[in-house]
This record gives sequence, structure tokens and C-alpha cells, in this order.
Amino acid sequence: MQYTDNSCLFAVMSTAEFRERKEEFAYKKEMLHSLGSIRYCKAELFKECILGTIRLPQKNEQKKAQLSFGFYLTGRKVFFVEDEGKMKAWIEKQTEMFQEVDTPKQLLLRIMEHMIEEDTLYFSHMESELDKLEEKISGGTGSNNNFFTSLIKHRQKLSEFNIYYEQLIDIAELFSTCDFYQSEQDTQGWDRFMHRVEQLQNHVHLLRENVLQIRELYQSMQDAHQNKIMAVITIVTTIFLPLTLITGWYGMNFVYMPELQWRYGYFAVIMISLIIVIAEIIYFKKKKFF
Repeated sequence: MQYTDNSCLFAVMSTAEFRERKEEFAYKKEMLHSLGSIRYCKAELFKECILGTIRLPQKNEQKKAQLSFGFYLTGRKVFFVEDEGKMKAWIEKQTEMFQEVDTPKQLLLRIMEHMIEEDTLYFSHMESELDKLEEKISGGTGSNNNFFTSLIKHRQKLSEFNIYYEQLIDIAELFSTCDFYQSEQDTQGWDRFMHRVEQLQNHVHLLRENVLQIRELYQSMQDAHQNKIMAVITIVTTIFLPLTLITGWYGMNFVYMPELQWRYGYFAVIMISLIIVIAEIIYFKKKKFF
């Protein structure tokens, strides 16, 4: 069914307003249950309508949703339900969404397309930040607390978007396969939307692999640094081990030790110790231990 007046395609209301007009909606209980806690994106197909919830993740460090609302789609209209007033203000700013839109299903599709429109730029910016982190590691300046904190935040945000896209794909599959007031054009539109979401999800997977590689690179650099420290400690211990033997031996102070009565005995021990240390250093350098 075609509509020339696009203002009749949708309505925005609060949960309280929806509850007051519940006689107009056959599946009001299911909708109110979904609105009780909007934690993810979903869509459910019923005999006379499709209802669901949308939750847009933040593109910053905050965990609170950027926008969350419920929708109740009938053959003639789509009702958006949310209490913060963000949805109404957001729709008023996006007047271009109503161009060439004839059905409420197309309007909902246009809104969901607009939701993911700037995600590619967001992930490109995140990719640049990950490249900078990798450069810090390669330059030896990434060994600080801020590095791991930043890496963990990126990983958490990518996991959040991966789940978000999984949910959008499920919604797109439902809309593309159901015959609820749907034309061939609507089916193709939801198929295109699903394809775009899958591409974004693939981008997320690549970035998650990049985060894992950066973490492994950082860990390998830390291991190499620790191994170098342990090698130095081992070499120092090895150098002083013969000296420990000498001092222990001549620290016994037996009466009949000839070196104790020898005039140059003390200096001889010093020279022997120096010769041993120099010989060990030359040996370690030839073996490239340091």
C-alpha cells in the first residue's frame, strides 16, 4: 500500500503513551515486556505486526547506549517507543530519510541504514589508533599501563559491535524472508542492508585479530626484555662464582696455608681474581652472550 503523506508512516511516543493507547495494539504485552529492559537489538514476527528493540552502542568509552528504542510495525504505520526523547530529535534532524519512502517498512529500513552509515569511518579511526599502538611497541615506548588500558578498551568495544552486528543480521534476515506487507523492492533493500552489516562485521573481525596480534607482539617484546635481563643476571652470577670459591677457600684461615704467610699472597689473589674475570668476559663476548 502506497502513501503520499510520509508523516502518516510513523509515530513517536513514550512508554506511558503506548500503555495508554494499548487498545490499538494486539501484542501490547509483548511490546511492554521488551521495553522493560532494552539490552540488545531484536525483532519478532507476529500475525499482524513485527515488534522489536534497537540499541545503538556508543562510539566512545561509555557503555551507555547512544540510542535505544522499541518499534511496533504494522502494515500502515511504524510506532517508535522511547522515553528519553532522543529518537524524536534524531528523526527530526534526518529529514532526508523520508525521501522516496512509501511504506513504514521502508522507513524503518532507512533508519537502520542511517544507524550504520558512519561505522566505517569509526573503524578506520580505530584502525589508525591500533597502528599507532603497534608503532609504539616497535619503537620500545609501549611498555606502560596506558598501552594495555587502551588495548583492552578497543577489544571490549569491538566485541560490543560484533554482537551488535550479529543482532542486526538476525533482524535483516527476518525482514528479508517474511512476507508481511512486503514487496520485491523491500526484500532487496533488506538484503542489501544485511550485506552491508556483514561487511562491517568482517571489518570488526579483522580489527579484533589486529588487537590480538598487537597483544602477542607486546608480550613477545616483554618476554624478550625479561630474557635479556635474566641473561645479564646469569652472566654476572657466573663471573662472580669463581671469585666466591676463592674467597671461601682463603677465608678458612688454616695455620699451614702457605699463602697466608707469603708476603705477596694478598696481591696474588687479587691478580688471579682479575685474570679470571677478564678471561670470562672475553669468553662471553666471543660467544655473543652480551
